[in-house]
Amino acid sequence: MGLQIVLGCGVGAIVALISWLGNRTPHLISTFPDGLTLVALFVLLSLAIQLDHRRHGKRDRATSLRAGMTIAAATGVVFGLVVAALGAFRFSVPSPPLLVFGFLTAFGSSLACALPAVAGTLRPQTPAA
Repeated sequence: MGLQIVLGCGVGAIVALISWLGNRTPHLISTFPDGLTLVALFVLLSLAIQLDHRRHGKRDRATSLRAGMTIAAATGVVFGLVVAALGAFRFSVPSPPLLVFGFLTAFGSSLACALPAVAGTLRPQTPAA
């Protein structure tokens, strides 16, 4: 579980950096300032979940689902905290509801982007002919 959290935090940090660099308009904060941020979140989460799945080999469905959601939750927490910090940094008087909304948007997006990757690891593998 420790590796899953580290993987998730790493993915969250990379996506948060992309989001921070994409937010160039003063007095405006966006969780996904461009399409690259959303694509990076989806691709990096998928790669991290596949890496964890291949590292541990065959597991039952519940364990695979739990592992994928652990990675996604760690990603969401890091990404959400950075988006909230960006809002606090950019605005002289930040609005608490705005900061909470930014955090929840980043966290929920991480969970939603992880679902297809987790579903892909739960698929039964067909043997090569």
